[in-house]
Amino acid sequence: MLKVYLNELRKVKRQKTVRMIMLVGVLMPTFSFALCLHNGYRFRNLVGMNILLGNFLVAPFLFSIILVMLFSMEEQNDTLKTILVTAVPKSKILLSKIEVAFTFVLIFSIISCLYTFAGGIFLGMSSAFVLKALKALFITVIAAVCGTAPVLLVIVVFHKKHLIALILANCFVLIDFLFVWQLTMLNCLKLHLPICIAYRITYPLSIVEYTPNLQYGLDALYYPAFRGEFLLVIVVCISMLGGILIYNGQEV
Repeated sequence: MLKVYLNELRKVKRQKTVRMIMLVGVLMPTFSFALCLHNGYRFRNLVGMNILLGNFLVAPFLFSIILVMLFSMEEQNDTLKTILVTAVPKSKILLSKIEVAFTFVLIFSIISCLYTFAGGIFLGMSSAFVLKALKALFITVIAAVCGTAPVLLVIVVFHKKHLIALILANCFVLIDFLFVWQLTMLNCLKLHLPICIAYRITYPLSIVEYTPNLQYGLDALYYPAFRGEFLLVIVVCISMLGGILIYNGQEV
């Protein structure tokens, strides 16, 4: 499994497109950091921007685009037949692609955490607030990717039609973000969408500095944590199992 993962990682690292995508991922926390310092925003604004725009928009985009690229390179280079000759199950190949995509998400998350840490220092925050923010960033990026897991089914179904897969995956992520961004405005609180659940159960973590005016958000977005975590686990399991079954059933 490790060899398959490293092979997939080497393939994607050689792509200039990947470096450009990662550059976009670096620019987002850079922009948030510069904006907060320039306008004198509070530390909680920096954390909120990195969570909403970074973890619930950029990270899912990275995850889906890297997955699409891995499938695209597999088709263009016709490497799947060669790998299958070595008796590597297709399920392991799919899981390795998911792991590589998540690796790039973690790299983005680390960069975001570094900028948040620097922002905490420049804004004179205590170490307790900064550590709480870093914890929130790490947990929310995992929740956001779990909430985006159904995109795997879209990518696997259309993986031989790369452009369609890319368009559908990006639309899926963008629509998910719009639901999160306008969670209360669009009355999405009644919708048990995975991405909305991911945001609602992690929202309390993003409040590193409590103020009374934030209580409305806590009350409105409340979702039982245990139920939300359970549903996200179910979504991830169904998405991965469904992806493996579809991938295994497709012709090489």
